[in-house]
Amino acid sequence: MKRSCIALAAGVMSLSASAMAQPVKLFVLAGQSNMVGFGVVAELPAELKSQPDIWYDHHNPDAREGGPYAAATSTDWGPLEPKGEARRYGPEITFGRAMAAAYPEHRIAIVKMAQGGTNLVDHWGRGLAPDPEVLYKSQLYHALLGKLDSATYAGDRALRYPDEPTRLDNALARLESEGHEVEIAALLWMQGENEAGWSAAFSYGDTLRAFIAAIREDLGVPGLPVVLGRISDNLYPANGGPIAAGKEANIDAVRAAQVTVAEEDPRVAWVDTDDFTPRPPSDAWHFDSAAYQLLGQRFADAYLALAGEAGASSASSSSSAGSAGAGASSAGSAGAGGGGATSGASGSTAAAGSAGSAGAGGGDVTAGTSGSTAATGSAGAGGGGAMAGSSGSTAATGSAGSAAGSSGAAGGSSGCSCRAAGGQGHGVTAAALALIALAGLRRRQGGREPG
Repeated sequence: MKRSCIALAAGVMSLSASAMAQPVKLFVLAGQSNMVGFGVVAELPAELKSQPDIWYDHHNPDAREGGPYAAATSTDWGPLEPKGEARRYGPEITFGRAMAAAYPEHRIAIVKMAQGGTNLVDHWGRGLAPDPEVLYKSQLYHALLGKLDSATYAGDRALRYPDEPTRLDNALARLESEGHEVEIAALLWMQGENEAGWSAAFSYGDTLRAFIAAIREDLGVPGLPVVLGRISDNLYPANGGPIAAGKEANIDAVRAAQVTVAEEDPRVAWVDTDDFTPRPPSDAWHFDSAAYQLLGQRFADAYLALAGEAGASSASSSSSAGSAGAGASSAGSAGAGGGGATSGASGSTAAAGSAGSAGAGGGDVTAGTSGSTAATGSAGAGGGGAMAGSSGSTAATGSAGSAAGSSGAAGGSSGCSCRAAGGQGHGVTAAALALIALAGLRRRQGGREPG
């Protein structure tokens, strides 16, 4: 068996004695195109363009048909760096740097498997049949887990791509073949834009819960931390977004479900993306390079908060409860198709964020236009407080941000919009449950993110 690059190149990928003594902390990143990422390598600081001290295993299923990420599919561990023909990146770059800074006694490893234009109903669920419309987007749960997937695939559910080299089971085997103990530390999930354009939005909470439960069961980690990226209010047509007018309730429903799932599960958190700048010149589905760097830092802050180590990777980490001790109360309610946690006209309350001085480009939270109440958020260099959407989404607090890890990159508002501490804020649960309807309708109806 070919020795993995873990054992290669002394001084390039070598382990320190202290890291050898600790389990490798492995993070799984998955989702659709905003997890794939459109960050431009030229806009990364030099020290983040290749990070050989962090191991990276990457797969994008467009490689199944020779797409632009074909050359990026890993057959072994390599340094954390942008991938694909255009050398693009998502949140993994700054997230990995932050984890390496937070856990200097551990080697950090990242497995990322993401594909644009995909949804939980047709593509990511456990045990699904191939999608006849877009075969290369099929059976992504198995594409992520490999033999760890407990589902049976026979008959019309037979696997269409059974021999892919990069799956979580293969990545773990390559580590274990070198004698490394491995801790599967967390799942980071950035997805939901697809469902926001069709009827699957109204059952998104149920499909997301089932997905998380399946992942935990098959990995054998019942309390696996999960951090969700809430889809951005850039999608609303009133904000110039790509989803058609009349579908605002769909966007509301997905955003509400993401918050609700985090509120009801003490091992799940969500992070805000509402203040992210869309990718120029006019791609409101996706973010610009600075946003992907900031998203990685927010994922890191949220994970560290779940792990009880908030603040280790940046100046501070903010949750809905507020690091200054101000509790959150999601008072808003919603009717059928209403705003749920991303409150509509009935209003909501956003908690105060951690105290901090405003830096360059910083700013307070901006309230939405239809009745949200936003509390003060602190700002850091290059950042700003979270901004509520025009349809009344709840504004989460910002926090004083600083550079990711030791690199000095991706400064700005930390903006981690996590669960309320102690399980507070369950007013969103009833609101989101009112949105769950039309379950079982599988076909997409317009407003879909391009693949």
